[in-house]
Amino acid sequence: MKKLIAILVIMFIGTSAYSQYLVDGLKWNNTTGGTDDWGVNLYRNFTYKVEGDTTIGGVVYKLIKKNFPDLNQEWNTAFYLREDNRKWYVLGAYESFITDEVLLYDFSLETGDSIYTAWANSYASVIKHGDTVLDNGDTRKYLILGSENLFPIMNDMWIEGLGSVLCHLELPCFYLNIIDACAVSLCASYNDELLFSTFPNLHCYDSGGNFIASLNDIDLSENTVNIYPNPANYKLNIGSNNIIKSIEIYNPLGQRVYQIKVNAKSKSIDINSLSKGIYIIGINTDKGYIKKKFIKN
Repeated sequence: MKKLIAILVIMFIGTSAYSQYLVDGLKWNNTTGGTDDWGVNLYRNFTYKVEGDTTIGGVVYKLIKKNFPDLNQEWNTAFYLREDNRKWYVLGAYESFITDEVLLYDFSLETGDSIYTAWANSYASVIKHGDTVLDNGDTRKYLILGSENLFPIMNDMWIEGLGSVLCHLELPCFYLNIIDACAVSLCASYNDELLFSTFPNLHCYDSGGNFIASLNDIDLSENTVNIYPNPANYKLNIGSNNIIKSIEIYNPLGQRVYQIKVNAKSKSIDINSLSKGIYIIGINTDKGYIKKKFIKN
């Protein structure tokens, strides 16, 4: 009997440790990019962190706070999340769901499953799932998702306990993530220990939550980079008004799949060998480093 109780206790502890990732100290650093319809620069860094609890309607939620580290260090509550049986629910993140929570992530999904994204009124399908190793050595489940109702080849990547690592926390499978003027995840950390970085060559935070490599450090008016066509089938053209020193491409898993030295203002690269999906291209010019997304058809 004592052995049975001990086993049950161990099983309970193991299950709790596996499923509860939404805890204080978890932090996401993000950036927005591009310009709006009036040509206004939208590049801005922002940070989310989990800090504290609150009870709403008898339900306990974690507070998700937000700040803009390149402007000030003031933290304000942005929305609320709760975790239950490998699912994350969000409250207060969208105007149409201010008082009702909606399912944001379901990390129990497997290949072939689908999830309804209420905020986008669309379904996303799990194209692939598996395990990935984080920067701190932990192993987590990942999901590659695509939305058939929007762009069949538009993929997002979720990591259990972190959420979307291509878009940002409350907008996974963002249906506008092929447009420059959208938010992009840079990295996730726990108690200032790096867990995942979308751009492995950039250290995107320090112990104060400030960005070390900030897009705001780049004078965008002097560092214009264009990529076309987008989506692309076989060739991708990159042009700049400055000298392009090097180009690198990362897949949804954060792995570098292409790298080349250029030393010219334009370059055409062969992407025929890449699988269909969304990629991050990093262009290093003599005026700084710029990242963009492109779709491989």
